[in-house]
Amino acid sequence: MRTSSEDRFTTNIGFSLPADKKVLKDEYQDMLQDYVIIYEVELSVTANQQLTNKIKTLTSADIADKDCKWSLADNGFSFNCNKDRKMYFVKHDTIKRIVVYEEWAD
Repeated sequence: MRTSSEDRFTTNIGFSLPADKKVLKDEYQDMLQDYVIIYEVELSVTANQQLTNKIKTLTSADIADKDCKWSLADNGFSFNCNKDRKMYFVKHDTIKRIVVYEEWAD
């Protein structure tokens, strides 16, 4: 049994997603010792604003860990992190109110 994608997001990204959301995709793709997790949610209007406000503070913060950071992206924000042979990607499209979390291990 694997840890839920919601819990993985919270642990690996450092905060939880707002509660008011609809899960669009929750996939686990196993490739022998490697794997990929794709977790996609649609946020309500209020939840989208809450997450946007949270991420805004993280894009301007001076983060000590330069391998993991939030940045501005087309229509929102993106997060990239490479730690311990795992890669984490998050894209938050503030227009469509969609958050996509991907975790890759090799």
